[in-house]
Amino acid sequence: MTLLRLAAVLLTLLAAQLSGCSHAAERAAPPAAGPSAEARPNQALLDEVNAARAWFHARKTRPIWARRLQQPERVKTLEGTEDVPAGHFVCRGEAGDIWPQAADRLAAKYEATDEVAGDGWRKYVPRPDDLGVLAARMGHSFTVRAAWGSLTGKPGDLLVKNFSDRDVAYPSDVWIVDQALFRATYRTVAP
Repeated sequence: MTLLRLAAVLLTLLAAQLSGCSHAAERAAPPAAGPSAEARPNQALLDEVNAARAWFHARKTRPIWARRLQQPERVKTLEGTEDVPAGHFVCRGEAGDIWPQAADRLAAKYEATDEVAGDGWRKYVPRPDDLGVLAARMGHSFTVRAAWGSLTGKPGDLLVKNFSDRDVAYPSDVWIVDQALFRATYRTVAP
């Protein structure tokens, strides 16, 4: 085990101990063969955020518009260009920001309304039972490898993961939300 990897594991264990986590070693310890860059592509960034205990709880508050793709489509988002498969949705926020969303994820976070625009976009509102996300404001430029591609954030943008992954040191699903969009569309949940 390299010294850097050992330090990262120890920092994660310490952060978990300080937060009262009882299964920290189980979550933080790398597999016997050691994690590969491919298995945990965001590990260094997540180690940084986890060690700083920078995560905070937030929920989306504003409606979005979404349309289901009938064929694959390349979509330009604020964080980069992404290839979105057929059957997934392209979502549009109030500021015109675009991002991809799998159908099951959209249904878990939003409820469809009867309001449909002529160009196939349907209005969705946040589900009242959605747990929201954990977010961490980043003080530097950063890159995340998300399930749908490589995304780049600027200083002040937020690294985000699902709230259901609150006890997962290295979740497979992390993404970036622009700082201005985050302020406009999310609210912090009191601890």
